[in-house]
Amino acid sequence: MCSRLLYRGSLSLPDSYLLLDGLTFSANLLANKDLLHNPLALALESMRGRPSLRLKGTESLKDLCIDPSDDVCMDIHTSATLSRVYFENILCLSCLSPDGRTEIGVRVALGDTDGPATTEMLIFGETLSSSTSTTPFLTIRVACITPATRAPRPDDPTPRKPPIHTLTRKQTIGELAANTRIKVNANGKEDDSGVVRRAREVMLHIPNSKSHRRGKEKERAFKLPALPANHAPDADVFGPVSDPKGKARTVDEGIGDIEQENKSVCLPLFLHVVALNITFQIIKKFTVRHLDAVGVSKSHPEFKEVFGFVYRGTAFALRATIKKSPVSGLAVNTLVEAHIKLYVT
Repeated sequence: MCSRLLYRGSLSLPDSYLLLDGLTFSANLLANKDLLHNPLALALESMRGRPSLRLKGTESLKDLCIDPSDDVCMDIHTSATLSRVYFENILCLSCLSPDGRTEIGVRVALGDTDGPATTEMLIFGETLSSSTSTTPFLTIRVACITPATRAPRPDDPTPRKPPIHTLTRKQTIGELAANTRIKVNANGKEDDSGVVRRAREVMLHIPNSKSHRRGKEKERAFKLPALPANHAPDADVFGPVSDPKGKARTVDEGIGDIEQENKSVCLPLFLHVVALNITFQIIKKFTVRHLDAVGVSKSHPEFKEVFGFVYRGTAFALRATIKKSPVSGLAVNTLVEAHIKLYVT
């Protein structure tokens, strides 16, 4: 059989350093007279120089779409024991489909990446048509994996028939356009048909656009209203000048009263808040001073915890007095000392 060598090398197993070597891929020249239109043959020839191809695993033939028209075969060298044992276990132990092919094949990628531009092929076994023995002989075939045809979806446009052309074989475009024009008699007069007569009447009875616009302009003209009968020529139309000022004064007086009421309410509240802040600052200073006196300074590891208890306890003890009147420093000093004696021994 006349064939052309496409690639000689090995297959690299995934997650392993072992190689299935001694493999040869060739194309039958009797079936492929023009290899330039054979995509699988061109892809394999482009892999020349690479030591190995990438094996991706086993696939079921019924789950893939393959193109076996390339007529590419694979041969295993007799000395490549590992490759022969691998393909015998994969292909020879597989069941045969009605078309004489094995149900399982080996998927190989021609490239380092997995993408739509990467060519992938499937290695499978096929029985010889001339084999008449009970034990059929398998030929290792190679086919290119093609993308599966997509099933129609509900959002796909509905195919429609092209519209029926109005032109006939005996009628050209010029003749069709000439039939739509107004025919002229031999006397030089137009054919006064019903369509032409109605069109002429419509054009003659169109109202003049200029007269219509003039009428609208007259209607839109601004007219001054008539003055009242008892109106003096020097009097103000909007009333005496003193009225707006009087109204403004009454409004200003109303706003001033509201501001005065707000001030009378906000001032005591502001003073009460200031007094509370001053009282809390006094409690804080007394607490820090007395804790430092008993040996609990700010660098002490328990200063924050003791300070918090003393500060909150003193403020809680003075909660009723703070709301009514200012707190004296003597009362704050007494309460702080009492709390420190409880917590510091």
